[in-house]
Amino acid sequence: MEKTQINAASTSRRISRGLITTPVQSPPFALSYVSADDFAQHQSRVSDRLLGAIAFGAEPSAIAVPDCPYAWVDMPLLAGDVVFEVWTSAQPVVREAEDGITSARNHDILFGCLHLEPACGLDKATFEAYSHIFDFIDRRGYGHPLRAWNYVPQINDDEDGLERYARFNMGRHDAFVAKNRIIGMSTPAASALGSRGKHLTIYFLAGKQAGQLVENPRQTSAFHYPAQYGPRSPTFARATLLQAAGEPQLFVSGTSSIVGHVTMHAGDAPAQTRETVANLLTVIEQARLAGFDAASSNARLMLKAYLRRPDDLAMAQACLKQAFGAATQVVYLQADICRADLLVEVEGVYINRAEPVL
Repeated sequence: MEKTQINAASTSRRISRGLITTPVQSPPFALSYVSADDFAQHQSRVSDRLLGAIAFGAEPSAIAVPDCPYAWVDMPLLAGDVVFEVWTSAQPVVREAEDGITSARNHDILFGCLHLEPACGLDKATFEAYSHIFDFIDRRGYGHPLRAWNYVPQINDDEDGLERYARFNMGRHDAFVAKNRIIGMSTPAASALGSRGKHLTIYFLAGKQAGQLVENPRQTSAFHYPAQYGPRSPTFARATLLQAAGEPQLFVSGTSSIVGHVTMHAGDAPAQTRETVANLLTVIEQARLAGFDAASSNARLMLKAYLRRPDDLAMAQACLKQAFGAATQVVYLQADICRADLLVEVEGVYINRAEPVL
């Protein structure tokens, strides 16, 4: 698999007694999607700068577990066996673990990962997970959640009379309220997809500075969805725009064929993919109005596309290539989408970078 690398030049820094003391002067993180072989080759070279690594595949990778926040998500890669999503810092990081959360941080950004098998109902397990996350980032001074990825086993199944995605939303929403997060103001970009197996996996980025929420005028804000979608509305922004070392970085949430709050083109994967693209382009345009320059020569878009049906792969590849160009790297995964009538979901990270870090 081709390796894509994003970030700025290294900046010297000192670490004293485990605390980072020199401010970052360049974008503080990089993102790469790499094969298992590529990850195994380069992790030894950048081990002190790995923020985190998440593996996706139908089977766990045979490589040794890296010395950084790490989880395997039981989700088949379409057109491949496994892919590693690798977050790297331009500077050395501080790592620690607490309450089941493994983390790595530099001066500006904290990457955290929680991978657990719920021992109770999904709503309670999610509430406890997010409550631990909020306490964890607050104690370390990175109290602004910027982006969260949620992989929920059997997301469309029934659990005690309620869809599991609705139970996940209950737990997440209630944790935001309990930890005094103002929904609609301190709400991060996020995705929630259905994984296999039994583990709930949540990984996230948090910062010392808040990001700017970006919404989509074509869609009702998720946190204002009506009660027909569950007892609690989903708690995420359509995108988060972050200023890091003078460069804007954009995190686009999982995006699907929804207009207003209604699913469009049920059962029609090509039409849903086109509607999804229209929503993505609208979010990117809203970010441009807020200061993000997607046309910059330093901007690189990276996507993850989730397809409910593997047979839709060729269609999705052609549609996304036409919309975003051949230079955009896209990872295609087979996953259940948060609504049973959705066949496609796409998320993105749009980062300005000066030069590769890996």
